[in-house]
Amino acid sequence: MTLTVYTARVSYGGADRLDVTRKSAGPDGIVFAPSWSILRPALDLLSVARSMRAAADHAGAAKPDDAMLAESCAEMTRAAEAIETGAWALYVEAYRSEMRESYRTQRAAWRALLARESVTLVCYCADPARCHRTLLSAILAKLGSTDAGERGSR
Repeated sequence: MTLTVYTARVSYGGADRLDVTRKSAGPDGIVFAPSWSILRPALDLLSVARSMRAAADHAGAAKPDDAMLAESCAEMTRAAEAIETGAWALYVEAYRSEMRESYRTQRAAWRALLARESVTLVCYCADPARCHRTLLSAILAKLGSTDAGERGSR
């Protein structure tokens, strides 16, 4: 039997639900959750980027006809995007590294997960394209499971 892996937001309540968040995972899911040592820096960078976007939006709304201000706001928005892209790249590398170590040290948990018929990996992230649940699904696919994608996205 091959494991079928779905992903979803944490509100998903199906019988195959597995919370893989650092914040609320149980004993079966915590093995697959990112550590605070990689989460904190990523969240801090995303907070900086959000602040930059908010400042650019506020300034642009205050003086919508000011061309110089509009260009400054656009530059700030591009800088925020660069921060988000860089933060994601660092996070992906760090998460994959953690999962390689987890696979070496927590083999029984990985075997138990791979032995299931289906699982829906859940997390708080709104965007599955930039979420560890999607990274974990891809890792599981390399180990022989079937990646069925995000629930509710079809």
